[in-house]
Amino acid sequence: MASDRKAAEVELGAFDEPQKELSTDDEADMRRMSKSQEFTESHEKAFNEVQRLTFSFSTTATAIANGQTGGLIIMFLVDWFGLLFVVLSLAEMSSIAPTAGGQYHWASESAPASMQKLISYMVGWLSSLAWLCGVASGIFISGLTYQGLIVINDADYVPQAYQAWLLGVMIITLGVLINTVLARWLPWLEGMIFVLFALVFLAQVVVLWVLAPRLTAGQSAIMFLIVGKQKMQRTRIQQRTKLTESSDATAHMAKETKHAAVSIPRAMIASYLVNGGLAFIMLVTYCFVLVDYDKALDSPVGLVGLPFIQVFVSATSSVGGATTLIAFTCTLQCLGLVNWMAAAARQIFAFARDRGFPFRHWITKMDAAGTYPVNSLLFVWALVVLITLIALGSTVAFDAITSLQILSLMFTYLVTLGCIIWRRLFGAPLAPGPWSLGRAGLPINIVAVLYCIYLVIFLPWPQDVPVTAQSFNWASVMFVGIMLLSALYYVAWARKVYKGPVVYVHSRGE
Repeated sequence: MASDRKAAEVELGAFDEPQKELSTDDEADMRRMSKSQEFTESHEKAFNEVQRLTFSFSTTATAIANGQTGGLIIMFLVDWFGLLFVVLSLAEMSSIAPTAGGQYHWASESAPASMQKLISYMVGWLSSLAWLCGVASGIFISGLTYQGLIVINDADYVPQAYQAWLLGVMIITLGVLINTVLARWLPWLEGMIFVLFALVFLAQVVVLWVLAPRLTAGQSAIMFLIVGKQKMQRTRIQQRTKLTESSDATAHMAKETKHAAVSIPRAMIASYLVNGGLAFIMLVTYCFVLVDYDKALDSPVGLVGLPFIQVFVSATSSVGGATTLIAFTCTLQCLGLVNWMAAAARQIFAFARDRGFPFRHWITKMDAAGTYPVNSLLFVWALVVLITLIALGSTVAFDAITSLQILSLMFTYLVTLGCIIWRRLFGAPLAPGPWSLGRAGLPINIVAVLYCIYLVIFLPWPQDVPVTAQSFNWASVMFVGIMLLSALYYVAWARKVYKGPVVYVHSRGE
């Protein structure tokens, strides 16, 4: 192992001079993993704040767009509690190994030596796929929401799928420009977004509670039970499980955060709790102001899948007022996607650097100042544009993309946490990190794995019965297809060059 590690270090230039001065603990972590600090710290703590705050808007908008009040709130609380164990487990691993690679690196360090290469390779592909699909679904939702604003302002407008796609391409292109041309100003921009989010969230909640017609507590309880009974079984798991994504994204920014082994796990947990709390506040608010569910659903904007916009129109009794509130939400979603693109690009950069992807020399090219992975960002842009073309066919295709993202992500959690449990029971002790679950680590890991098994089983299920070509969940088919593609590349080439991150890892103190 030592000879393989030394050869790999020389070949990959693992100890190239860092681009910036590291803090002592960050440098120790980088040295242990035989990695250099390729990126300058253009995001730091501002990223963590914006990542967790802008996310609550996209979660709430997607959830309430389906009008699932009762069933959604019940299952939201169940998932919020269950996924907390997953986030705690991942936070501990981010302290042990703070790296942009995330799950595939942690799986490599924890898996049995004879299997770590294949397991980490599979997890790396699925994690990269999940982030690409996540960005794709995010820009399509944002584009569709902008279309909804046009619908309420122009009665003659007939929305087309290709228009939402073009809006999405515009949004992701803006994301590339901000992550490259404006990269040095990102901390300032994200600080402004933080303030804007707080103001917009407060404005929306106050407007809905003060101006909107509301159900009484008794009426709301009846509505809750009726809608909940109808929708409980069909509440979309993929919308609820998006709670973990901002925590996951934060982990991929470890190389750009000072004292990452401490600040990253704290930010992951804080992001999860804040996201969940804010989303819950908005969902409860929406439940009380959803006086006429059928009217919202049958409105022109409801027919395109965005009945929540009609709720704001009814609340303000003004198209202009509703447009202003929703426009701010759209803007925050778009700016949040800038950070999601950054996380996706760094995930792909890390996996390509470790020889998991083809064209690794091109993908891992940095800008001259070492601020951002320019080619990795372009790679994400190109693939996301292609993925969103699938959604032009129907909303079924879009649902498949969203479901595929969460299915892939939950599968990486399941495999990674399974490897960690194996390591705790049968392998060498885990390398200690400054943020630890202590003796509670193993029980928390086991609960997290059990919950991931539940999610992985039910995520591929169709959302409606009877099952037809339109209601079938095609995510499972796409998942298998991607796995076959990655397996072919592994057999043909990757098995010869991919070694797994653990080959480059030193023990602490070495």
